[in-house]
Amino acid sequence: MSERVDVAVVGGGPAGALTAAAAAGGGRTVLLERAPNRPARCAGLIGVRGRELLSVPQEHILAEIRRLRVRGPDDVKLELVSSVPKGFVVDRAALDRLLVERARQAGAEVRLGVAAVGWEPGRLFTTAGRLDAPVVVGADGPCSDVAHWAGLGRPLEPLVGIQVALEEEGPADCAEVIFGGVIPQGSFAWSIPGAEGCRSVGLATDHGREAALILSRVLSEHFSGARVIRKVAGLIPVGPPRMTVGEGVVLVGDAAGQVKPWSGGGLYYGALCARLAGETAAAGPEHVHEYERRWRERLGEEIEFGLAARRLMKRLSEHEAMRVVRALGSTRLAAFLAREGDIDHPAGVLRDMLSCPALWGEGLSLVSALGGWSRVRQLLSGLRVPPDKA
Repeated sequence: MSERVDVAVVGGGPAGALTAAAAAGGGRTVLLERAPNRPARCAGLIGVRGRELLSVPQEHILAEIRRLRVRGPDDVKLELVSSVPKGFVVDRAALDRLLVERARQAGAEVRLGVAAVGWEPGRLFTTAGRLDAPVVVGADGPCSDVAHWAGLGRPLEPLVGIQVALEEEGPADCAEVIFGGVIPQGSFAWSIPGAEGCRSVGLATDHGREAALILSRVLSEHFSGARVIRKVAGLIPVGPPRMTVGEGVVLVGDAAGQVKPWSGGGLYYGALCARLAGETAAAGPEHVHEYERRWRERLGEEIEFGLAARRLMKRLSEHEAMRVVRALGSTRLAAFLAREGDIDHPAGVLRDMLSCPALWGEGLSLVSALGGWSRVRQLLSGLRVPPDKA
């Protein structure tokens, strides 16, 4: 038995649901989700732009973030305080259900509990039969089967992400980033408020086999005595592969490595790219290569900046990292970051900082802490800034 459709979307997470909704207006679209009740492997922290793009209703907001606290080596701290929310913690399970329902309302046919099991050009094989689909969208995560079947690459650097929900109140408006000490170089931990009476504490690391042990050390050092309610783990795909399109195939979201390299957050990037993926998929297989250009025009600079920032932070010694935290905490710079900080577009914040003469003096201290201009130029290499400011 075979069935003819225009677009088949594999994966019913946010990126897949948004892609299906965007594609449904241009032709018959089917959205497949093999495990609809699987817990989300995501902290659920989004920025202001992310909330607007996803149209997250207030009832799905667990917390509003007005403070960011950074804990560095030897408990060196930086705290940025804003008078307005800079981020939001969303109920991921509720958001996922909402986005799938929006895809259905947009005209997509949603098939839960159905898995894709194979692909060849123009055909997608599923546990419920064959779909004759000229365009298939892989929104099936960092270990995408669709990418494998189509011969497309994997994300550049898959990190292991592991997160626990703790029975601990903590500050309801504060997100924390923790690095150094028991956390290896190039890895970081986070703590964000969750549902009432809980906090989510997680770790992103390239020391995959040691992830659980490292997180247990973080919990012992910073959250001693808090009871663990549940634990989830997964991969964080840092850095997109060379190509995210193939013959009648489009990758989106985690499958395309469309996450923030410096934080691992993927909701905002995935949502931006999903709409582009849906529009180009609905236009037909002869248009899928337009997607590659369109999404990289929107996010290429931010991702390159994030990758450069990650490479730089991995090279910093603990002593240098402490100096960076102290430099960022200088009065004018901290006030600027608290006011202008944008977790969705950090490259733009750096560009604005470079264009502000009042910050150049304190910026020199930050340059020194980062290891001098040679390292900073590597960070700026993909950033479009006036030559005299770089």
